[in-house]
Amino acid sequence: MFTQGRIRVVVLALTDALCIAAAWTLSVLAYRMLGGDYDPALYADFWPVIPALVAVNALLGLYHGSWMYPAAPLPPVEEMRRQILSSLIVHLGVVTFIVMRYQTMEGYSRAVISISGVATALLAQPVRNIARRLLFRFRIGQMPVLLAGAGETARRVASVLADDCYTGFRIVGYLGGVRTPDKALEASGIACLGPLEEIVPEAKKRDIKILLACQDERLFRCQMKEFASWFTHVEFLPTASSFPVYGSKSVTFDGLGGLEMVNQARKRVLRFQKRLLDFLLAVAAFIFAVPLFVIIPLLVKLTSRGPVFYRQKRLGRGGRHFRVWKFRSMYSDADARLAKLLAENPSAADEWERNCKLSDDPRVTPLGRFLRRTSLDELPQLFNVFAGEMALIGPRPIVEDEVKHYGPHYATFSSVRPGVTGLWQVSGRSDTDYDRRVALDTYYVLNWSPWLDVWILLRTFIAVVMMRGAR
Repeated sequence: MFTQGRIRVVVLALTDALCIAAAWTLSVLAYRMLGGDYDPALYADFWPVIPALVAVNALLGLYHGSWMYPAAPLPPVEEMRRQILSSLIVHLGVVTFIVMRYQTMEGYSRAVISISGVATALLAQPVRNIARRLLFRFRIGQMPVLLAGAGETARRVASVLADDCYTGFRIVGYLGGVRTPDKALEASGIACLGPLEEIVPEAKKRDIKILLACQDERLFRCQMKEFASWFTHVEFLPTASSFPVYGSKSVTFDGLGGLEMVNQARKRVLRFQKRLLDFLLAVAAFIFAVPLFVIIPLLVKLTSRGPVFYRQKRLGRGGRHFRVWKFRSMYSDADARLAKLLAENPSAADEWERNCKLSDDPRVTPLGRFLRRTSLDELPQLFNVFAGEMALIGPRPIVEDEVKHYGPHYATFSSVRPGVTGLWQVSGRSDTDYDRRVALDTYYVLNWSPWLDVWILLRTFIAVVMMRGAR
């Protein structure tokens, strides 16, 4: 029944145990090699930190909610936040134990405990993601689920889960409310198992306890009692559009159950906090990047004709125009090269229409390709952050012609400053299709939190180092 889910939980628990054991061991040895005056053998007595971390993680719901009945995992941002909290609790517990038992920290290195705590917090999610990729690749620990309903939402869920190693769900099939099968779902390898009325009998036959309900709300209400008679977990996904979910909680009023949704972006204190955080991080980034502001302009000048910087008109907060700064990565006759390519190559014209980007762009210089792959061409946008035109993290800045792709979501999108990096950049970057870019940008605005920004910053660093998806 929950075999695959429990296998997944055990693997994640072992991964967490390995992470803290490695962080603790390496911190002890590294500090000793750097001249620390203490006996490494003293730290062997602290092996209980390993099961302690796993236990705290379990209490915080980091194993798909439940050891025995696992289902959907926490969102990645919330998982990161709780892993940091868990590491803090465990390592503060170590300090408390030492002080209470020995009345002093003498003989034990505060640096070792601090470094281990930071390393465990920062490495826990990346190490988990490696384990998830391995589980996904070998089809182990993938929880079977049924999909209720067809249409846009069901197709989007199926598309995401087909390549998603994080969630751990494997769609066995779908049950629709219409006689005609959904060709898009069947083309992706998801078979139609019957009409909606057969969901519970089909689930019992296959011993599946998790349901992804992508139905109309009225149909869902009609079948809710039937679902409750069998399914342990029902994930209700009524619409493909974004709405505030971060910080949401269940509420009840005299027996009436509901959901409180929190729009983080409307809180003035949090908006001020974001602006201050963006500015301080931009200052820190600029200080570290000063050598690059010397080297890159020289290389741009030596490798192609034209100015060092490139400025382009973009839309900012409230639809106001501003000029975004970049290191020039294109030839001086870029517009002519693009027009010629689009006129002569229909497939390139179609790609440009869909994404406003080209996989093989003739306008980009050899140095420009490297700058784009590493995102170093965007460093001058720090000046836009200082000027208050952009945020360090936010939805991507767009040009006038792209507004049509946002449709009714543009009002939401334009309510905040665009960012140097953002959710879409760390979710595939240039490999992300336009519909998903719009969805990710909208999700970011509606669900902003300081933790989401921290998660995006860490993912940006990984994406830039790995040079994934940028062109």
